Parts: sequence; structure tokens; C-alpha cells
Amino acid sequence: MAKKVTKKEIEQPDFFQATSEKLSIFISRYKFRLYVALGIFASVILVATGWYLYRQNYEANAQKLYAKAYIAILQSAMQGINPDQNVLKMYQDVVTQYPGTKAAMSAHYQLGNLFFNLGDYDASLRAYQEFLKDFTDNSDLRTLAQIGVGYCYEAKKDFDGALKTFQNAVSTRTSVAFEGIIYRDIARIYEEMNDKTKALEYYHKALNTTSDPSTVQLIKRKISFLG
Repeated sequence: MAKKVTKKEIEQPDFFQATSEKLSIFISRYKFRLYVALGIFASVILVATGWYLYRQNYEANAQKLYAKAYIAILQSAMQGINPDQNVLKMYQDVVTQYPGTKAAMSAHYQLGNLFFNLGDYDASLRAYQEFLKDFTDNSDLRTLAQIGVGYCYEAKKDFDGALKTFQNAVSTRTSVAFEGIIYRDIARIYEEMNDKTKALEYYHKALNTTSDPSTVQLIKRKISFLG
């Protein structure tokens, strides 16, 4: 049976109508403020969209230049020659023209390798450090860059710096694949520092984590010489 509508309910204002009237009064009273708020909101959306598109294009251009330099390195490797100054300049252009991009970060790593091969250990060290400063992923590249830093310190005869860097490298999450190499590097540094006991300790660690037959023989000769 349908509910009987009372006279009181009929005379009461419709809820939707009352709400609409209140909203209309509110809009009329605060019209200017609403327009300003909507304008600000629209501007924020417009700026955010524009910035996103700009960064996408910015990163794409950086990647193009990085890819051009990387292809040049591969071509040099296939020809059995060292990359020339043009390749070095291309990577430097990525860093200077597109700072803050992923391509620039990768270019720092490549510059570290290139400068080291050219014997410019200070420039190599700076490049590796710039890469490590921005690179937050715990991947092989972080471990390899730290190894590169260690080699720079070693080349500069800063054995304390080299030792500390190699020890940091072996503690990274991805160091498992490079343990044999890093332990051998640490052993070599201790050998340079005339600490035969520590050198032997790490050569044994390197031996236990190395599977390459020729490297195993080399480590065994080192152990025999120091022992």
C-alpha cells in the first residue's frame, strides 16, 4: 500500500529545488572568487601539460644525441680503433645541452670510460662521480662505475681512496657478478701498500669466486709469489 502524503509534506519546499537555490545564491555571491579559482586551476593544468610535453621532447632530443655518440663508439670498436675527439664532444654536448636528463647521466658514465682510456684520470673521476651522484638504481652500472672510480684513484697512486672505493663496490647489491674482479682489485691495492697478509686474504677470496681458468692460474701465481 502506497504511503499517504500529508499536507505538511506537500507544503514543505522540494529538497532539490531548495539545494539548487542555495547553490545559485552561493555562485552569485562568490562568482568572482570562483572564476579566479577556476582560472588558476586551468592555468595549473595547462602549465603542467606543457611542461610534460616539453620534458618529453627535451629527453627525446637528448637520447638522439646520446645514441649518435654510442653508435660512433660501436663503429670504432668494430674497426678496432679508439673513439676520436668527435665522440668525446658528442657526449659532452649531451651533458651541457641537456642537463638533468637520463641521457646526460649515461653520458657521464661513458665519459668516465673515455677519459680513463685517454689517461685523463681527473676528468674520468669527475665524470664517474657525476654519474654516481644522479644514478640511484642498484644495478650493474653502479657497481661498474664504482670500480671505475677505484681504477682512477689507483692510477693517481691514491691507494687509500682506491681501497675504500673497491670495498664500497663489493658491498653493493649487484656486486655478486663482479666479486672475483673486485677482490682481485682489493688484493692488488694491498699489495701496492706492501700489506702482504691482506693481499693474500683477498687473493684467496678472489680465487674462491673466480671461474675463468686463465684468471685462476694468475691468482694462484700471485698467491704463490706472496706466500
